[in-house]
Amino acid sequence: MEMFHPDVLNDRLRDLKKSEAIEHLEHVEKYALEQITKLGIEHSYDVIANEPPYFKTMGYTEFARNFMFQPLSLAFRDKMIDDAFYESSDKQLDFAEFLRNNIKEKTVNKYQNRNSDFKNFPARDYIVVLPGSNKIKEHVCLNKLKHIAKKHEGNVWFKPHPVCNFATIGELQDIFKENILLPRDIDLYHYLYKAKKVYTTHLSESAIYGVALGIPIEPIDVHHIIHKSSFYSLNRILFDNQNLGDEVINRILSNYKSGIINPIIDKNWKKTLNKFLDYSQKYRNNHKEWYIIKEKQEKKPCKDCE
Repeated sequence: MEMFHPDVLNDRLRDLKKSEAIEHLEHVEKYALEQITKLGIEHSYDVIANEPPYFKTMGYTEFARNFMFQPLSLAFRDKMIDDAFYESSDKQLDFAEFLRNNIKEKTVNKYQNRNSDFKNFPARDYIVVLPGSNKIKEHVCLNKLKHIAKKHEGNVWFKPHPVCNFATIGELQDIFKENILLPRDIDLYHYLYKAKKVYTTHLSESAIYGVALGIPIEPIDVHHIIHKSSFYSLNRILFDNQNLGDEVINRILSNYKSGIINPIIDKNWKKTLNKFLDYSQKYRNNHKEWYIIKEKQEKKPCKDCE
């Protein structure tokens, strides 16, 4: 299991440690991998790709203290969320309240030991949530950042991601100066809770937290590659329907087709998980021979070269 494997976490997070607040997902991962293996398909943790509709890999990750299935087919990821949003659901769970409680109870952060030096960095009305160094240059529109900095001069914070390296932070400081950048290890959600508007990406959980708090959210992505973002399929619906507030969150996340599993508020989470896998397999098998992908063959040595 990769979600909690020390070697995997050390390779991805270096000196950061995952919060104990997501440990309830460990037994969900174990059960999910058992079921995926029975289906004879591959699985991968925290990876996004665009395989054909007859995908060979079931991806998964954590999302806002939920377990999230991320099949490595963009077409299916979009369909999942569309189906969950547009279909009526018999019973909705209160995911929106769960999200708000994460903030109130200080269980919202994915990483341990968040900085709380708020006196030296008082809250401002606007917050810009940046992704990690490996994503920021490709996914974030620099012109949009400059526009925001000018529009909200003196009243906006840029929050670097905890995995943002010092070289990237130095580049941001050169462009925007130090008085606009928060420390990378400071608690984002202290500022999010107090903000009048959140600027974020399709890569970030902060979009759904903004909607849960009733705070307007606006994207800072480079538009032509937003579909490559970690949470694009869900966040695109949240950005467009944020005026619905709790309804858009609860409607999507309560539907098993969303691929969201939450053992804290869903007593029948195993049933929900299995229903999603059945749904995903039906979609997958319906597209079995639509696209023929030629497997790469190992090159045989040339006889003349032997």
